[in-house]
Amino acid sequence: MVLAGITKRTWIAIFVIVVLSFVVERFEFKALSLWPSFVALVVVLLSRSAMVGLLTGGVAGAILLSGGTVSGFILQLSTEQFGPIFGSSWKLSAILFTLILGGFVALVEKGGGLQGLVHRLLGEGKAPARRMQTTVFGFGLLVFFDGLANTMLIGRLLRTAADRCGVSREKLAYLADTTGSAVACLAFISTWIAFQLSMIREGFSLAGEEVSAYGYFFRSLLTNYYCWFALALALVCVWREFNPGAMGRAEARARHANLKPHELKRSSASSHWGFAIVPICVLTLSIPLLTYWIGTETLLPFSLSKFAEAYGRAEVYVPQILVASSVCASLVAAFTYWMSDGKARSGSSVSRVFVFGAVEIAKPVLILIAAWMLGAAISQLGTASWLSSILEGRMPVALLPAGIFVLGALISFSTGTSWGTMGVLMPLAIPVIFALTGDSLDGERDRLVVAAIGAVFSGAVFGDHCSPFSDTTIVASIAAGVEPLDHVWTQLPFALIAAGAALLVGFIPLGLGAPSLLLLLGGFVGLFCLPSLWPRTKD
Repeated sequence: MVLAGITKRTWIAIFVIVVLSFVVERFEFKALSLWPSFVALVVVLLSRSAMVGLLTGGVAGAILLSGGTVSGFILQLSTEQFGPIFGSSWKLSAILFTLILGGFVALVEKGGGLQGLVHRLLGEGKAPARRMQTTVFGFGLLVFFDGLANTMLIGRLLRTAADRCGVSREKLAYLADTTGSAVACLAFISTWIAFQLSMIREGFSLAGEEVSAYGYFFRSLLTNYYCWFALALALVCVWREFNPGAMGRAEARARHANLKPHELKRSSASSHWGFAIVPICVLTLSIPLLTYWIGTETLLPFSLSKFAEAYGRAEVYVPQILVASSVCASLVAAFTYWMSDGKARSGSSVSRVFVFGAVEIAKPVLILIAAWMLGAAISQLGTASWLSSILEGRMPVALLPAGIFVLGALISFSTGTSWGTMGVLMPLAIPVIFALTGDSLDGERDRLVVAAIGAVFSGAVFGDHCSPFSDTTIVASIAAGVEPLDHVWTQLPFALIAAGAALLVGFIPLGLGAPSLLLLLGGFVGLFCLPSLWPRTKD
């Protein structure tokens, strides 16, 4: 049960916080917009329940927005925060996609092909844990087209295999989450790209300029330091067994609890690996192919630029494409499940397995709905806009990239939305640089604009990786089968290290004129050497 294990003292604290929300509503100061985020974080820590914390934060936000009346509070919570979730095609599609994917994975898993695929990937090596983590990271790079699909697919598909190889589910959630948003943000063909380009265009439009948004996006790739360093740190974590803080303890527990090698071999031989790879390929390939087919006017001749443009035009259909792809993949998975042992498996058996998988994932989906309710309150209170106003006129031009990154990280962590952070900060950052540099510094201005774009993207993804309010964080933990708070605590040290490297090695010297590529390479080298300087966690 969601509410099981919550102490009487915690319930009293929640009651006091809700009553206090009615009191603070009467005050008028801009920082009050942070109150729902603060409440959610405190209650999550007290109750160790993401659901309870997010709902309490949403209730606190509804109280502030309703003017402190009970009737207004109920109306705000039901019609402005809960109801719109089911009027949003994107949110409904995300729920359907998650539920269908739960049934899909259950079919692939029960058919035995997944165990055969994992055994084939791991081979007979002496370090199955390392090879398992490398496999997870490789899958994360392959599923580059959508962060949500990445985290859900990888976490749910590979968590049983991770258990068998002695890899903690916290580590699985971290690798899936890290590769999800970071890769989607860097990929020039993804469900993110249309929104990213539109924000770049909006920023230049407000500055009175017409530019090639794609050109500036490609130029900003080298300055998107947080995403690059987060991916590099994940590889360092895998290959150098770098597990700081709570992750080290989680990994130690998993290593001591893993199955024996002969148990892994016996369970992996239950079915041919092809019964897993075919439906997985249908899922991963159908999303970009359907998007291209819908977004392009003519299928041939094919080119990468044409593919990217098609993604931009098909942005509005992405939610439906995710659902359609998951349905197609589930049908294929049902067929391969039946084929793996057709005599023993009937149509009703296939249905039962699918429904069981969907139901298993249904309860955690409620956490996602609670996060959206809190996000609606935060958005209506204007939290991100207030935080962004801190940037204007308060720092030297050379430190603007660093300031934009820090502010973006603060907004994304406080609000739990990467796209919302981009939407608020990009239209602010580019015009500010234009205003402060002037027409006589075109070369310098252009360099700082590119740096600012990378800083906005980097700061936005930081929140996706460690905010307890982020839907990506919640989905990654749901898929891997861990509590969202445990995922946040184990991933937070990695996110902070990558953010520190992005700030100190990347954005500060970049603003002072250092070459972006040299800084990127320097950061990679520094992260590779970090485990040699960091005290190891003892098993």
